[in-house]
Amino acid sequence: MRKAAVVTLILIGLMTLSAARIQPIKAEYEGNIAINADGSISPSTAPIQQTGNTYTLTGDVVGSISVLRSNIIFDGNGYSLIALGVGHGVEGLSVGGNPYSSPPVATGAANVTVKNLIVKGSVFGISLVETTNALVFNNTILETWNFPFMSTAGIRVEGGGSNIITGNNLVNNQVGMSFLETQNNLIVGNRIENSTAPSTGGYGIVFWGASNNTIYHNNFMNNKVQAYDDSFNSPFSVNTWDKGYPSGGNYWSDYKTKYPIAAEIDNSGIGDKPYVIDSNNTDRYPLMEPFNVASPRISILSPVNQAFNESGVSLVFTVNKPVNWMGYSLDGQDNVTVTGNATLSGLTNGLHNVTVYAKDTFGNVGASETVSFSVEVPFPATLVVAPVASVVVVGAVLAIYFKKRKHQTK
Repeated sequence: MRKAAVVTLILIGLMTLSAARIQPIKAEYEGNIAINADGSISPSTAPIQQTGNTYTLTGDVVGSISVLRSNIIFDGNGYSLIALGVGHGVEGLSVGGNPYSSPPVATGAANVTVKNLIVKGSVFGISLVETTNALVFNNTILETWNFPFMSTAGIRVEGGGSNIITGNNLVNNQVGMSFLETQNNLIVGNRIENSTAPSTGGYGIVFWGASNNTIYHNNFMNNKVQAYDDSFNSPFSVNTWDKGYPSGGNYWSDYKTKYPIAAEIDNSGIGDKPYVIDSNNTDRYPLMEPFNVASPRISILSPVNQAFNESGVSLVFTVNKPVNWMGYSLDGQDNVTVTGNATLSGLTNGLHNVTVYAKDTFGNVGASETVSFSVEVPFPATLVVAPVASVVVVGAVLAIYFKKRKHQTK
């Protein structure tokens, strides 16, 4: 079969597959958009508002977005970028070049932030091509799909390095994240879930000849293969999969299945059996429960905003997650460590306030609302009674005194 016929069949298959996966929607804009190296936007009618170095999406887009300018912030503003088929957004959002071409066309963007974007149905959700010092933060990427002879990923990093990828949700993609020949990237606080393609893909995270990257506090949930390292003609990938003890590594949903006798270390939230990815890559301190980036939430049940007629008041509070330290500050003083509910004793009459603090096993500190209350202990009514002996003496003296006066008046 001739090459042209093969390409035609591939394109027909892609259009059929993409049409079956992603149905057209009514969007504010349809077409491919570029933020050029000089900062201009093509086409000028694209729903992007520029304010200085910040580019903000103002509506959903069916198509793709290419970012070629360095030192900018791209804010998806909660809107969606949706692929509709070949030529209409299979690239998703790319920074620094076009990952769709082979080899990728790179311009070397740097210091680009991509945040608050939803990407659906593309080959690559967000890709960084020869990009350095980028921040990919708080994005949601869904249902990326495979292109023949090319890999796919919700987030793909090729070349470059020293990028930070954090707080992203990647769900139902063939591959959650993919890193190719890139170094010194930080991957922290992401959720990678249901990468379960039956034949191709199914990887939560993949490193191809990509070493010296650091991965921790991510939740790997129900991926066909949670993590995979390999190489082409480059050295085998060797990466760091935790932040040490007691901060910990990542949560792996199959941890208790792989290590059924694993136990928690000293109420730290960390398992005592390392999670082995391969002979060169191990999460030494896997998390027993999914990582929660939120600080502890604390509610004070007692005292409440009222007057108390006792100098000892019960401190009763609840915390919404496991913690390894709790304490309270009374009237702005230094924290007093407690292991649970306590009694505020020795309170003087007047106004008081109390705040409760808690720190979870990952170092996140939460504080309750400050509660104000008063203490009004009534002063006792004291009756002074002379000792019995004193009364007897005084009575005797008075008796002698009156007896003498009686004799003197006769």
